[in-house]
Amino acid sequence: MRILVLGCGNAEFSEDLYDAGYKNVINVDISSVVIRQMNERNRELRPEMEFLVMDICDMTPFESNSFDIAIDKSTIDALLCGDDSFVKVAEMLKES
Repeated sequence: MRILVLGCGNAEFSEDLYDAGYKNVINVDISSVVIRQMNERNRELRPEMEFLVMDICDMTPFESNSFDIAIDKSTIDALLCGDDSFVKVAEMLKES
């Protein structure tokens, strides 16, 4: 199973997935600081897990239907607080 975690932040959620046996977990967040911290934190214990800096309004680096599941823990809430919020959420959710 290939899992995409949108807006992973520095939460332990992805680590829990990995430790439960889900090794193919791709984590994305717009914050390069968070991604760097998560890479460092998980490098040795969870070497198969990936962390990528990415704006979820542009998911073109991934092919359509390349994930079995996408998990959004709180990204939609954050997007709804900004300008053009409904447009940004629609962009995030559309399939390319």
